[in-house]
Amino acid sequence: MRTKSAFGFDRRKSALAAFAILYSVTCAFAALAQVSAPGYPSAAPLPASGAESAAPDATTTGASGATLEIRFFDKRIYFPESEIPIKVTIANNGDSTYRFRLADDKLYSLTFDVRTPTNRQLDSSDSYKLALGDSRPVLYRELAIKPGEEYSFIERLERYVHIDGPGSYTVRASFYPALVGSETPPAVLSNVLLLSVRPSPGLPPALDMISQETGEVLKAEALPPDEVVRRTIVARQKGLWNQFFLYLDLQALLTRNQDRRTIYERQSDEGRRRMLARFRDELESNVVDKDIVVQPYYFEILETKYSPYKGTVRVLEKFQDHQLRLVKEYTYLLERRDGVWYIVGYTVLNKGAE
Repeated sequence: MRTKSAFGFDRRKSALAAFAILYSVTCAFAALAQVSAPGYPSAAPLPASGAESAAPDATTTGASGATLEIRFFDKRIYFPESEIPIKVTIANNGDSTYRFRLADDKLYSLTFDVRTPTNRQLDSSDSYKLALGDSRPVLYRELAIKPGEEYSFIERLERYVHIDGPGSYTVRASFYPALVGSETPPAVLSNVLLLSVRPSPGLPPALDMISQETGEVLKAEALPPDEVVRRTIVARQKGLWNQFFLYLDLQALLTRNQDRRTIYERQSDEGRRRMLARFRDELESNVVDKDIVVQPYYFEILETKYSPYKGTVRVLEKFQDHQLRLVKEYTYLLERRDGVWYIVGYTVLNKGAE
C-alpha cells in the first residue's frame, strides 16, 4: 500500500524529485568551476635560489599531453664565451600520438628566454638574428611520438642568446610544434634552469687596462679586423704592452699548444687564472711565442678576409736581426665576439732575408 504526504504527493516520487534537483545544482557548480579554471596551468614558478632547476613537474603540459624538459648537458663551469649545451626533451604524457614539426635547424623550432635576477631579458645572439632574418625556406621533418615516448636533442644556448657577462640567470625554453612564428598549436613551455656564469679567465686585471700613454682606461673597440691587427703591431713597436694585449685572446693563444692545453683544462678556475697571468708575463719577457711579440721595423697589410664571426689578416713584416733584415709573412686568425675582433692565433711564413 502506497503512502502519500500531507499535500497529497506520493512520498517516493517526492524523494526522486528532490534528488534530481540536488544533482542539477551540483552539475551547475562543476561546470562553473571548469570555466573559471582553464585546463592550461600557469607558467612554472622560478626555482629557489641555489637550485639547479625547478621540480620535474614544473614543465607545462600542452593540450596534447606534450611536455618539454631542459637540462644542462655535460655541466661544467661556464664563462661568457663558453659553449653551453642544453639537452632538450619532448615527451608525450598524453593518451594519443603526438605529432609535430621539427626544423633541421632547431632555431626555427625552439626559443630560449634568459633573464637576470632583476627580470631583465637578455638579447638574442647575432647568429640567432641572422638566422631568423634569412629568407630561405625552412626545412623540417614531421615527427610522431607515441604515449610514453620521448624525443631528445642537444642545442647550444649561446646560439640563441647573448650572454653579456658573468652573473646568475634563469633559463626557460619554448617549443613550437608548428615552427617559430606559428601560434597554433600553442608553444609548450619547459622547466626553469638556474645558470651561473663566472668572469672570463681570459680578461686581464683591471690595472692592466690602463693606457701607458694617456692614463685612460683602455676598452676594446668594434674595429675591422685589419685595424685590430694594425693597432696591435703598432703597440708592440712602441712597447705599449697594455695596448698590445688589448685585442689578444690569451686563453686561445695559450691553448694552441697541445701540452699547455692539456694542463690548462685540468686546472681549477684559480689555476687557470694563474696560468694566463704567467703566460702574459712570459710573452712580455720574450720567453714563449716569440714570433708574436718580436718587434718589426716595417709592416704592410696585404689582405683581409672575414665572415661575420671569423677572419684572417695577412701581413708582411720585416725585422732587424744583427746585420740581416728578415722578411716574414704573418697570417693572423681572428674571431668576433660581442662585436669586437680578437686575435686567437697566427701562422708565420719565412720569406728570406734582404
